[in-house]
Amino acid sequence: MVRKGNRKLPESDPFPLIEKALSKRTKVELVAIMLAIAREHPIVVRELENRLTIVKPADLLAADLSSAIDRATGFDERLLNHNFDVDWNAYAEVQKGLLRLVDLNQLADAKSLALKLMKAGSHQVECSDEGLMSDEICQCLMPVIQAVQAAGGVEAVKWAGKMLTADCVGCICDQELKELRDKS
Repeated sequence: MVRKGNRKLPESDPFPLIEKALSKRTKVELVAIMLAIAREHPIVVRELENRLTIVKPADLLAADLSSAIDRATGFDERLLNHNFDVDWNAYAEVQKGLLRLVDLNQLADAKSLALKLMKAGSHQVECSDEGLMSDEICQCLMPVIQAVQAAGGVEAVKWAGKMLTADCVGCICDQELKELRDKS
């Protein structure tokens, strides 16, 4: 209790009460509580996945990566030419996820999601005041570009052309993609 004058005010820290209530629960009940909270709050899901170092199969990874791209590149269209808020954590998730897809030899998924990132991300850069996120987009795309370059072939050239066309600012990994496209 905290004293204010002659009165005792209750403490505002709820954690001792929560800790006491949780310590009375069984392991099964605690797992059920965590899952219920996670189902209602996607940020809790991401935090649990990180803390528990959960390795997802490629199909789940691709779905989560698509969602992370949406979060990373999303912005309020009414704030054109402003420094709007950017979800930098989502960009980190995208980078990690694309690298993981490449490591899992899921190049088709990685290329498709990289194209989605190029379209949405370059639009975000185009609409911002300073385009601060262009470096993050390049960092996300480089593992995919390198993997496509290593795979080579006609499909690599086509993909590089699609990526260059999707870039509405014309400067995101443009040198690397032009080199890849021009290899024939």
